[in-house]
Amino acid sequence: MKKKVIKLIKLILLILVLAVLAGFINPLVTVKYDLSFSNLPEEMEGYKILQITDFHCKEFGDKEEKLISMVEKCQPDLIVLTGDIVDEKHTTENAKYLLEGIKDIAPVYYITGNHEYYPGAPYSEFRDICDENGVTILENETVEIEYNGASFMLTGLDFVNAVAQLKESIDYADNNYFNVLLYHNASKFDFLSEYGYDLEFAGHGHGGLIRLPVLGGLLGSDYHLFPKYDYGVFQEKNSVMVNSSGLGDAKVPRWNNPREIVLVTLHKK
Repeated sequence: MKKKVIKLIKLILLILVLAVLAGFINPLVTVKYDLSFSNLPEEMEGYKILQITDFHCKEFGDKEEKLISMVEKCQPDLIVLTGDIVDEKHTTENAKYLLEGIKDIAPVYYITGNHEYYPGAPYSEFRDICDENGVTILENETVEIEYNGASFMLTGLDFVNAVAQLKESIDYADNNYFNVLLYHNASKFDFLSEYGYDLEFAGHGHGGLIRLPVLGGLLGSDYHLFPKYDYGVFQEKNSVMVNSSGLGDAKVPRWNNPREIVLVTLHKK
């Protein structure tokens, strides 16, 4: 009887070890959301926005061909890059391949994350690559996007840390339009939801890095435990935020946390 118990314990331990190791296998996936809004123009029914965030110059196939192929299969109407595309630890090579591969799929808009501003990050060089590939950099500004005879407003904010600085950068949304906001740091959603934007795209926290069953993301962007806005779709007031876990790595290895691009399809409620 004792031997059977020992064997059972060993089997359980083996299963646990294998489960832990399997958690470090984080494949590249496309996560899809269908979101409905009452003020979406009828002409924009089915409009698709693809989000890439926290790329950190990660390699996905030769010259990013795997990632580019996944973007192409989504057939988006708009592509948004929500920060940390380049960082201080890598050259711009993979980011250049990415932009070259997606520039003809759909219009591309980009905002900064925190790592673009770290010492040693090749941000100036990356800006030149954006210009060469027709990528629009939004720096605390709003542009009107036209589609199928209708239009909506797209606002992009530079990355800043303090809410006081954010207040100087953001204006209230124009309630005559459907409004989309790009801002890197998902943890500021509670504050930004006050400004009347219908839909926000964010990242920064890598989905909590370690994603525990039921409990969700373990670590926030500043490494505090169990962040409120860890991953997925959130709603505050009349604003909806899509928070992607992104593609790249951080100091803490990802666990149970696939690398992702996000495709949001808009619907008229």
